[in-house]
Amino acid sequence: MPYPIDCRKNKKSFAQLGQILIAAMALSVSIPAWAKFPERPIELVAGSPPGGSTDFVARVMAEGMSKVLDQPVVVVNQGGAGGNIATRALTKAKSDGYTLMVGGNFSHGINPALYNDKTYDPIKDFTAIARIANIPSVIAANKQTGINTLAELIERARKDPGALNYATGGNGTPAHISAETFKRAAGIDITHVPFRGGSPAVVAVMGGDVELIVGTPPVVMPQVANGKLTALAVTWPDRYSVMPDVPGMAEPGLPNLGVQGWFGIWGPAGIPEDTQQTLFSAIGKVLSDPETIKKLEGQGLIVEAAPSLQAFRDFVEKEVPIWKQYVIDSGASVN
Repeated sequence: MPYPIDCRKNKKSFAQLGQILIAAMALSVSIPAWAKFPERPIELVAGSPPGGSTDFVARVMAEGMSKVLDQPVVVVNQGGAGGNIATRALTKAKSDGYTLMVGGNFSHGINPALYNDKTYDPIKDFTAIARIANIPSVIAANKQTGINTLAELIERARKDPGALNYATGGNGTPAHISAETFKRAAGIDITHVPFRGGSPAVVAVMGGDVELIVGTPPVVMPQVANGKLTALAVTWPDRYSVMPDVPGMAEPGLPNLGVQGWFGIWGPAGIPEDTQQTLFSAIGKVLSDPETIKKLEGQGLIVEAAPSLQAFRDFVEKEVPIWKQYVIDSGASVN
């Protein structure tokens, strides 16, 4: 049995013990909770099959985040309903920062309006973490069509309304919205042929089953570089610096037509603030890395990082009603 301590004889020892306890308490307070995150792998969901632009962005970001966070960031493909299945599932994930999703104007702007999905709120049911990049759609033609410019496409479509078909990665995708906006602005009629993802869409166009494609640069531009497709225009008034050989909409006489998508990373609502900041900082480091920028720009994306968590949230809140109106104006439907 330990002997009792005589406090009168051990005043110095007790004073030293008190100092040690105070120092220990101060140290424990000074260690932020985020220092413990992440302790295990993170899942980064891409709401599309492998090979599309969302998958490409997710894999580039996962690679960079794995290095910065010193934990594996694993891409999980969860396609279906234009990414809506993955978006809906994210709302039910644990709010611990270990389940994230690459989304964008399609997941938080287009889909809630297109599917009239009331099961989630695009603002309240998510934690907006970081903006990644902007991305236009590219209009391209099969070489065998003989169409080499957007002006030639418009001329042929006006002569024979409804005869030309265009492929996209699905109903209600940003490419679909962009194409319908272009049709209305140009006063032409071309027929939409939706596919289950950008990869099968571009394969169909290269095979001659469909004459045109409207898709993202990661899907379209490699086939342009291979000489299998002719890029006619980007769906933005001016040429993109990363695709200087592809005309903008102003050149064929449509200066007011500008539809530009964007990517970001979200988690479910309720992620702790310190974990949010850890993720935001890590993503910022990834997007400032020259190798990451080279990879994204090489596929036609323009890196556009938000300066803060709040700045990205403000941006999303502004964009949601804009894309809802795009859906209404385009007449896009999933029926």
